[in-house]
This record gives sequence, structure tokens and C-alpha cells, in this order.
Amino acid sequence: MMSNKNKGILIFSILYTVLFVFDGIRVFDAPLPSSAGTYLVYTIMFVYGCFLFKSLLLQKWEEVRNSKRKFIFGVLTGWIFLFLMTVVFGFVSEMLRQFFGLVGQGLNQSNIQSTFQEQPLLIAVFACIIGPIVEELFFRQILLRYLRKNLPTWLSVFLVGLAFALTHMHSLSLSEWVGAVGYLGGGLAFSIIYVKEKENIYYPLLVHMLSNSLSLIILAISSM
Repeated sequence: MMSNKNKGILIFSILYTVLFVFDGIRVFDAPLPSSAGTYLVYTIMFVYGCFLFKSLLLQKWEEVRNSKRKFIFGVLTGWIFLFLMTVVFGFVSEMLRQFFGLVGQGLNQSNIQSTFQEQPLLIAVFACIIGPIVEELFFRQILLRYLRKNLPTWLSVFLVGLAFALTHMHSLSLSEWVGAVGYLGGGLAFSIIYVKEKENIYYPLLVHMLSNSLSLIILAISSM
């Protein structure tokens, strides 16, 4: 019989899949003004996820506190690794974009830029804190951890990285598929960091937060 914890994880996984993988979140945007539905859903998932994994998050945080130097070094090397992966896969994505004669940028990046212009504080909070926490709980703590129990680690890392990239698509157009290649680098990097650091979610989480924060800082500077 399924335990209450496993039921909670299943509910969280189904909600994330329906809302973010199959874009069910758009249903909440219709009756609410200016992306309020998206913020509301992310907040609910954030609170639910933190409550669901409260014990594990506290346990892993103790590990971080007991090895601060290792954590700082791991996050720094993880961020460098993410940067290199992003550059490589971003280059491949740009080459494919030129090969197919595509212009402009992906819808995900375009949406972030337009929302940042209208609601900079909100997008900073959700893109740099709440969003990464929700994503890391689903992709690393649930999906990758489960797949590693049933599949080879390398295959699990690839599948989760691919799933991460595909959830950043907003349509099935060729430009979105090409844009997803760039996100694949990040998805693979976060998963590799998680595995390397013995499934301590704080390592990929902080790297994820730092990466998004730096991207928004660059966006803010370029918008001046």
C-alpha cells in the first residue's frame, strides 16, 4: 500500500506534469490579470514541495552546514561546468538556427524579457528563487532519483536533461525545438551536479539560482 509520502510525491509529479509539461498553467492565466495565475500556481507548488520534502531539505541543509567549504567549492565548480555546457549547447543551437534560416529568439526567452520589463521584481523572485526550487524538486529530487533506481545513471541524466529542455518549449515549431537544444545543456549540467554531489539538491539548486540571477542582471543592464 502506498504511503502518504509517496502519495504526496505522486500528486506533486502529476500536478507539475499537467501544469508545466502540458502547459495546463495557461488555464489559470485566462481569468486572472497579467500572469497572476502563473505566479499563483508556482507559489502553491513551491509551498507544497517544501512541505512535502521538509525532512529531506533539513537533512541536506545540515550536510551543507557541516561542510561549508566543500559546498562553496562544489557550487563554484558546478557553475563553471554549467557555463561551459551552456556555451557549448548554445553554440550548437545557434548553428542549427542559422542552418535552418531561423530568426529571432525562443518564446521562453522572449516571454521572460517582456515580463521583466513590466514586473522586474516579481520575475526576479520567481525566476531566481521560487522557479528553480520547484524545478529542482521535480526534475532532480523526484524524476532523476526515481529513474536512477531503474535505469543506468547516464541514461537517467540524459532523459531528465531532455525533459528539462522540452518543458521550456512553448510550441512544436522548429524554432522551439532548436531553442530547446540550448536548454539541454543546463538540464544535463544540473543533473550531473546532483549525481556528483550524492543527491544533495542544494548544489544544483544554488547553481540554478545563480545562473538565473546572472541572466537577469545581464538582461537588466542591457535594458538600460
